Amino acid sequence: MGSKNLYEFLNDNPSIEFLPSDYVNDPGIIARHNKMVSMSVPMAMDLTGQVAADALYYNHYSGVTGMLDFIRGAARADGGKSILMFPSTDQQGQRSRIVPMLSDTAIVVPRGDVKYVVTEYGAVNLFGKSLQERAIAMISLAHPEFREELFHEAKKAGLLGTERTLSESISGIYPVKLEETIEIEGDLITFRPAKPVDDRRIQEHFYNLDKEDIYSRFFNFKTSFVRDDVEGMFQIDYINNLTLLAVVGEFGFGKVVAAGEYYLDQDTNMAEVAFSVDKAWQGKGLGKILIKKLSGAARENGIAGLTAYTLPGNRGMVRLFKTMPYKITTVHAGDVIELTCRFDELA
Repeated sequence: MGSKNLYEFLNDNPSIEFLPSDYVNDPGIIARHNKMVSMSVPMAMDLTGQVAADALYYNHYSGVTGMLDFIRGAARADGGKSILMFPSTDQQGQRSRIVPMLSDTAIVVPRGDVKYVVTEYGAVNLFGKSLQERAIAMISLAHPEFREELFHEAKKAGLLGTERTLSESISGIYPVKLEETIEIEGDLITFRPAKPVDDRRIQEHFYNLDKEDIYSRFFNFKTSFVRDDVEGMFQIDYINNLTLLAVVGEFGFGKVVAAGEYYLDQDTNMAEVAFSVDKAWQGKGLGKILIKKLSGAARENGIAGLTAYTLPGNRGMVRLFKTMPYKITTVHAGDVIELTCRFDELA
């Protein structure tokens, strides 16, 4: 491989270290690099996270690769990461590169070695996830035209529980432009739309809320938050309903410290909003950032305005609503206050 000119360039060149693959691809050697990042392009992946790299659809593509060596080496490196990235379909857009199960080709990377996976539809961290969580995550990365088929195949294979239902959100396109990481008082907080894999994090967020904050959010002292209670926050289409989260910690394992969501009333074209912030994170401006992002997304999606229902004693919610640059209408309706703003009516 290579021309005579290439080898003349390499020979005795002090700026180049040219070593055989048994050294370069040694995971132990790779792991010595600080913050080593491996970026690999698989040919296909299945819903459990298994990776094919040297063949696809019965066609041999390449020889034995060093992909697994670098994935394991980077994972062992101090501060290292291994990333798999690939387009969700073939070049013609006719076949999904995410398949229900890899059965017609060799598995080059076992599912247990896979961490970060990226397509043009988002990014997930599969490490430590259950088979059901992996299936949901991989479906969210697939091209929308193939998600329904993958969902049904996953149910058929027993990868998804019977409680999982197919909704219009399965075709929703993750709005990556709404993602933003902000440093607040020394902490890095990522504000981003909720993903289908966030169900457990959202449940844990509500369980961590202060008792009074639970009452302000749900108008009752709830003590349990089953999956049905939070399903509307992660089974979303990002247009008619949208949930934004404030997350701290490692990607894929982060903790939700605040959440804001809107739900569209089709009859009025107004969206109802609600917010919740962990006690330890209140007073840091998280709610203000969330409402600004939510109102901007709602306006861009053609929604006329926002409505919120809150208790008279919830001054924080009233102040938060009034941070928007719109005319705010306040109506006392029984035991609650209705706050309304329209995007075509500036303050």
